[in-house]
Amino acid sequence: MIQPKQSSLLENNTHIPFGVYDDLISNVDTSFWDKQGLITKKRRTERKAWIFFGVYSPDLICGMAIVDAGLVATAFSYFYSLKDGVFEEDKTTLPLGFPSDFNPDLNSEWKLGNYSIKTNNGKISMQYIGKFKMYIDAENNSNGVSIVAPSTDTRPFNFTYKNQCVPVKVQINNKGVNTYATSGKYGSIDFTKGYPPREITWNWLSFIGNTETEKIIAVNIVDQFNENMENVLWVDGKKTLLSPAVFSKHKPYDKTDWLIETKDGILNCHLSPRGARSENINAVVLKSQFIQPFGTVDGTVMINGKPEKFTALGVVEDHFAVW
Repeated sequence: MIQPKQSSLLENNTHIPFGVYDDLISNVDTSFWDKQGLITKKRRTERKAWIFFGVYSPDLICGMAIVDAGLVATAFSYFYSLKDGVFEEDKTTLPLGFPSDFNPDLNSEWKLGNYSIKTNNGKISMQYIGKFKMYIDAENNSNGVSIVAPSTDTRPFNFTYKNQCVPVKVQINNKGVNTYATSGKYGSIDFTKGYPPREITWNWLSFIGNTETEKIIAVNIVDQFNENMENVLWVDGKKTLLSPAVFSKHKPYDKTDWLIETKDGILNCHLSPRGARSENINAVVLKSQFIQPFGTVDGTVMINGKPEKFTALGVVEDHFAVW
């Protein structure tokens, strides 16, 4: 059940109850927990925060992320043109990339090297200027969900906010040779901040598309992370929580289809990769290994008790982290 909207993570010197809440929890100040720790504080050793913005349009799949992992910061950007098959990506990793007093919410300014994300009253401006140039402008709305999930050991919680079908405009200049653009309700937001388990493996699916009766459909599903609490289906903006899901996949993950089905029988689909981006960070204080295939999605979804076929574009991910 999606609970009513909450304004703050902190309540009576603890976090609000674990659960799924409507819309964005705007006050995600974590200073109460960040300062805990005898020698090393949770801010550097346990707290992680990131923004990932994806775009899944008929012309273009692209994404940008900035991650504050405490002792290390990373960022990446990529795009894939469905018209001509061009794929480009770039990434950066910096030790102590954000100051110790960086305590962001979705309206904060995030900047790391060639990457920046700024939000003002729900209007999100993102840019990457480096190997290629990418400009993304989006406008958030009230259709998202906030999840406060349990963590492990002394780590108090993990918070994540997800929203799909966000209006977006994208402009990309690839080395002055090719330009790409798209616009529409193709944006996907993942804003996460909290204290996830030290070691974690997860699978993830995110897509936006249309059913055979022209309903706009979107999904965010994760397995083995946040106790599977962030599994949400959007149909024409209406949100429904989904059960845990089963991901069936075979290596090489970027060359073979992924099959995903929810245990409640509402969603059954497969993603056929068009390409993938991957990363393997193996530092003393951080390990992050993932592959994120992107491509076409098709399957069936139960809407009001009736099955409908759908097609979509999106991403899946296999991720292992020690942080």
